[in-house]
Amino acid sequence: MTEEYFDILNEKGEKTGESRSKKEAHEKGLIHRTAHVWILNSKKELLLQKRASGLRVYPDCWDISAAGHISAGQTSLEGAKREVEEELGLSLPDNMFVYLFTVQEHIILNQGTYVNNEFQDVYLVHLDISRKEIKFGKGEVAEIKWVSMDGFKLLMSNEKYKLAPRKEEYRRLLDYIEKL
Repeated sequence: MTEEYFDILNEKGEKTGESRSKKEAHEKGLIHRTAHVWILNSKKELLLQKRASGLRVYPDCWDISAAGHISAGQTSLEGAKREVEEELGLSLPDNMFVYLFTVQEHIILNQGTYVNNEFQDVYLVHLDISRKEIKFGKGEVAEIKWVSMDGFKLLMSNEKYKLAPRKEEYRRLLDYIEKL
């Protein structure tokens, strides 16, 4: 497998003109961009994925419908579309992705060996699809499920449910959905 490279950003989220490997970016805490895609159906249920147990970041935690790093040279939207296809097997047109907001994450994980220093672009996709139509990637995704807004709030409120820690993103996402 070839090493993935990211565009390195400054503190304002602007490209510096440099690109670095995923490994180097996370070892040195270099700022880069990721895409987070939430899928919401007409019943106002969110599609959650359970991250595979072998992942370095938030293994066995429930998380965003699809998410991942934006490769060097890609736009945020291109990265979002690629992640949805890789993780859920869905090829969706550009116009289905609604950009909501960007959050920043600065966190040190795995006893200091993995530094997440990211601008995370958050998208929402409105899609009615059954679980059977989703072909999730076994290496990254262990399981998927639809949850109601009340169910999602319950996951957020109790650590025993192992939801990846993204409080600001969850709050802003719920604020947006409640206004729909």
